Amino acid sequence: MTTTTSADGWYRKRYRPTMAMNLRLPEELAARLRELSEETGRSQQDLAREALEEYVRDYRLRAYPKEVRHLITPAARPGQPPDPELLTELRAIGRDRLLAALAEVRADKV
Repeated sequence: MTTTTSADGWYRKRYRPTMAMNLRLPEELAARLRELSEETGRSQQDLAREALEEYVRDYRLRAYPKEVRHLITPAARPGQPPDPELLTELRAIGRDRLLAALAEVRADKV
């Protein structure tokens, strides 16, 4: 058991503390990623990392209708993470109350 711990420590010291992974893409998606990389001047790795970060960040928002998602996730200013207290407060409101509020707004417009 100590062998694993010391081996893990050796690995962490020698390599970056990030996780490496291989990703197999269909040829069409790989071609589109290459094109986007050339068009933007960014590496394919940076583009894939950004897309994955966005997907993981917004995954839970899929339960909400598109009309309400912006209420839960405030716009982030470049270089600044969203205010965690505000995010906690907005998420605490709950899906049902947000949907009820949206229904009221729609009813008022009709």
